[in-house]
Amino acid sequence: MSFTHKIIPNLLTKEECDLILSFSLENLTLNTALTVGHHEPNYDSRKSNVAFYPYYEKFSFISEKISKLIDDNISVKGFDLDYKNSKFQFTEYKIGDYFEWHSDITGDEITQYKRYCSLVIQLNDDYKEGNLEIKLSEDSTMIVEKGIGNTIIFLSDMEHRVTTVENGNRYTLVNWVGLKEKNNYKKTLL
Repeated sequence: MSFTHKIIPNLLTKEECDLILSFSLENLTLNTALTVGHHEPNYDSRKSNVAFYPYYEKFSFISEKISKLIDDNISVKGFDLDYKNSKFQFTEYKIGDYFEWHSDITGDEITQYKRYCSLVIQLNDDYKEGNLEIKLSEDSTMIVEKGIGNTIIFLSDMEHRVTTVENGNRYTLVNWVGLKEKNNYKKTLL
């Protein structure tokens, strides 16, 4: 069976998550999240706040742990995985915030290989509802278990959503793994 998703409990420690969360809330300016194709907020499909930051540069433990996770679980013949120079999306969901069913790719990104896999790291768990749900099939939906430092990586074309937060604030880091063709990759018949 080919890769579709993987959940890693406690990829980051509580102390690492607290450090990231504290840094983010103290140093980043959050903006209303937009959806693809919209220049204004689309509250029919998404309500949250985001900021983008190169966390790999600031926190070496993120780079080390994510690199190992990706290298151990994902490979695509003829392509290198592209993520190390990217910025994470720090996302804040307050009471009443949500993100309806969507996938993280558009038609253009399928051919440009910008988003092959999506990665979500939970920074806290002291909120009610605000569940990340992923459609495994038309008849099967998985609720990703809450937990500080829990991480899920999944194919970016999988539909997913965040249900409405009922109490507290939900904080996550989100990133995407792209594909880039190997320059010296030779196709051979064996």
